[in-house]
Amino acid sequence: MEERIVREIRVSDYPGIYLLNLDFNPALHVFTEEQVKQRIEMITKNTKDRIFVCEQNDELIGYIHGSPYELLFSESVVNVLGFVVKEAYRKQGVGSMLLAHLEQWGRSNGFSGMKLLSHPSRIQAHRLYEKSGYLFTKDQKNYMKKL
Repeated sequence: MEERIVREIRVSDYPGIYLLNLDFNPALHVFTEEQVKQRIEMITKNTKDRIFVCEQNDELIGYIHGSPYELLFSESVVNVLGFVVKEAYRKQGVGSMLLAHLEQWGRSNGFSGMKLLSHPSRIQAHRLYEKSGYLFTKDQKNYMKKL
């Protein structure tokens, strides 16, 4: 097996991130490569978010996006906003590597825990989270409004 590395995202990773998003959900094609590039630039320059990628043979095979989650009624945690592993590489430890990397960043930066949301249909992902020590806390409904 070739060496896998986890590192911080670079703007030049945008084509690989776009392909990972499509692998996760083909309907995401409407968010163009150029928009992905612009979003990476904005997030890395203007937020405290961290995005780590997993790379093998110069190919991006996964990424995880964490954001500080500050509340008035709880300790600070890292909120996982995006987490994708290319389908061909699932169940091979890539997701665990990415989670562990973000968790270590969170620990090193004084966060008390991790938080993530997962669609009820993503049974395999739920197994990974539970194996990694995450506890299921509640079902909830998400609401959105276009502006």
